[in-house]
Amino acid sequence: MGVYDTLPKGSQVKCWDSTGRKAIGNAVSSAYGAIYIVLLQEGGFVRVIEGSIFEIVEDDQPRYPEDFPNLPCVDKWGDIVEKKEDLEGRCMFGYDYYFAHEGGLT
Repeated sequence: MGVYDTLPKGSQVKCWDSTGRKAIGNAVSSAYGAIYIVLLQEGGFVRVIEGSIFEIVEDDQPRYPEDFPNLPCVDKWGDIVEKKEDLEGRCMFGYDYYFAHEGGLT
């Protein structure tokens, strides 16, 4: 098992320093821009502003880049996600959400 950071409700994020528990106000990487969004695998998102966690939403609801116009979005591993279709084949929201819910199953 790899190392990761955890958020208050248990979501895992691997795109930061993997030093343990993270909460609002904690310093994290600003490598993705001054403001960016981390789309959580479990559903929800984290908003980072100027290298600090500004908002954490862990609500089991899938979020997509289209929900955050003009902001860079990354998945929990730090890969850039520019549109909903970029999630195809990725294990997001507990399984391959895109395949199961966006037309992959017939």
